[in-house]
Amino acid sequence: MGDGTRGHLRTASRGRFHGPRHHHAPSGNRLLTDIMERFELLVVGCMVLVNAIFAAYEIALASVSTARLRSLVESGHTGARSALLMKDGMEKSLAVVQLGITLVGLIAGATGGATAGRDIAPLFESIGFSPGAAQGLAITWVVVPLTIITIIIGELVPKLFAIRHKEWVCLELSPFMRSFAAVSWPIVWLLESSASGLMALSERIWRPQSHWAGRSEAAEILELRSMASLARASRLIGDREERIIVGAARLASRQLGEIMLPAEHISMLELTEPLSACLVTAHLDMHTRFPVARRKGDPQSIVGYVTIKDIIAVLRFSPHEPSLSGILRAIPDLRDDMPISSALERLLREHTHIALVRDASGRVAGLITLEDIVEELLGDIQDEYDLLPIHVVRSGNGWVVGGGAGLAKYRDLSAIDLARKELPESVHNISGWIIHHLGVSPRGGETVEASGVRAVVRKVRRQRVLEAFLERLPTNEP
Repeated sequence: MGDGTRGHLRTASRGRFHGPRHHHAPSGNRLLTDIMERFELLVVGCMVLVNAIFAAYEIALASVSTARLRSLVESGHTGARSALLMKDGMEKSLAVVQLGITLVGLIAGATGGATAGRDIAPLFESIGFSPGAAQGLAITWVVVPLTIITIIIGELVPKLFAIRHKEWVCLELSPFMRSFAAVSWPIVWLLESSASGLMALSERIWRPQSHWAGRSEAAEILELRSMASLARASRLIGDREERIIVGAARLASRQLGEIMLPAEHISMLELTEPLSACLVTAHLDMHTRFPVARRKGDPQSIVGYVTIKDIIAVLRFSPHEPSLSGILRAIPDLRDDMPISSALERLLREHTHIALVRDASGRVAGLITLEDIVEELLGDIQDEYDLLPIHVVRSGNGWVVGGGAGLAKYRDLSAIDLARKELPESVHNISGWIIHHLGVSPRGGETVEASGVRAVVRKVRRQRVLEAFLERLPTNEP
């Protein structure tokens, strides 16, 4: 075989060997390109999901309360201890979250930018755009949809989810976040230190005005009320517990003058009055503590107070030398502009249940009791004497009637219509009828004559008639 023939065969052989490989190369490039595109899309999707995790954890950790996390730790919930440690170091936790979000954003942006430069920019160049313009349009084409997806899936949805399920998010993600913080501690330390230093510098340069503190306190009280309402709506607490929380929040912002019993309505005893008469007064007014005044009915001359137990004890053990002065107790004075919370602390500290309230000039403006303050927390407290009785019992020529007895019931039993004259809608029982005709708060022994009836007040409780004696007026009387 000649050299020419061998050369030809070698050439043909090389052609047969290299030809197929040259033919299949474009197909392999396309496959590799498809794999890279799918991988880049997967990376971007994963980064959006990781961003959602960091965003959810950030809002959940900021929303959950430290007290609640401590309770979960005591209950032995998994992840609660890690969550509490992250909550206690809030500056470090925010640095960890921000580092994670920044890294995720950089990776997603770099991946999207590479895709834009390799695959999308040539499309714009093919329709006549310059390379620079095509590159800018390609980046915009990638960034805008990626931004919208990140905002919705990576920010809004996870944050809304975290607000509704903050405890679950904190407990599930805190162990991972602590591990991430341990791995990246040099960067986290740098971010935390820089942020703390700049914060301290800004606080030295910019000092808030004093009135902002008051607004912040009011906002915190409003937030407390909102949290109580949310807890009730979530059935974590009941209506009564919510009222207690709201009432406690109001104590510091309200003054004694708003809840005190006015001076003209104070039931008091006279210092020189016989103890037997004092006992009758106590029985009629149904109180357990009575201020004692030097001059009858003058609240400005109050010198102390006595209890019904002390009166009974003196009458029992010293019946021959009974005296109010011997059992008189000191009564504290409080200013009418004092916050209710401060008054509560004062009463508890001095172990007393009653105090006089004085105005700026030093005059007695009213009376406050520990029960009045407690009612601001719990609502109206009714004991066995607060529920007006409804009995109507025949007694001689008249009737002993409970203050809660309705006018219609009394009419049916006595054939006397007390409502024959037009009355306000609020007057529907004997107590209201007597108070309406008196025009002032009732006192034991006072008399009302109206509608052909004489009503004698027998017992009073908290400015309401507990019991009265009613009899028909003789025809020769008006």
